[in-house]
Amino acid sequence: MDSRPDWLSVDADETVVWQGAPRVRRILPTAAVATLWIALLAAAVSIGPRAALAPVRAFPGVALVGAALLLAVPAVVAVAWAYLRTTNVAYVLTDRNCYRKSGVLSTRVSRIDLSTVQRTSLNKDVWGSLFDYGTLSISTAGSDGVDLRLTDLDDPDPVRAEMQRLIGTSRSHGVGAAATTPIDESTADTLLADFRAVRESATRVERAVSDR
Repeated sequence: MDSRPDWLSVDADETVVWQGAPRVRRILPTAAVATLWIALLAAAVSIGPRAALAPVRAFPGVALVGAALLLAVPAVVAVAWAYLRTTNVAYVLTDRNCYRKSGVLSTRVSRIDLSTVQRTSLNKDVWGSLFDYGTLSISTAGSDGVDLRLTDLDDPDPVRAEMQRLIGTSRSHGVGAAATTPIDESTADTLLADFRAVRESATRVERAVSDR
């Protein structure tokens, strides 16, 4: 798998391993609350005036419907915004990095170098355990908390397993590259001179202490 989304800019030799996104069903609680609110408004418009006091019954039906529609607008906007926020999030895992794209009005891309990842954790609530979805959290070395979250992933266990495999590969390549990197002659001479200076300083300190 090496198809790259338009928003992703990677090196020519960087390979896309996996692409994913949050579950769209994550907006169901917001949609359920909005639906309940609109149903209550519809019930209030249909049966409210008959059961209300005389001052309320004096309002025209059109005015009541208009007020209900105005009160329903925030619920519709909340569902639409939740949907846009969810569908504008995308995840990409390559053989070197993990990327997260988010943003509705503007695009923000976060990146984690796999060679710096210290720990990954997978969290599933009760519903996540039943329907096999969860949130994958990534922490890097030297970090106090979570640096990147892949939220509400369907079937997240294979994703975590593949990420852990790539993390191990990245670390082994990093160690191998560091071990086989040659030191040029000028750098070696500089290090040798620094070592001699440190040794001479240590010798002078040792002599000063012994003279006392």
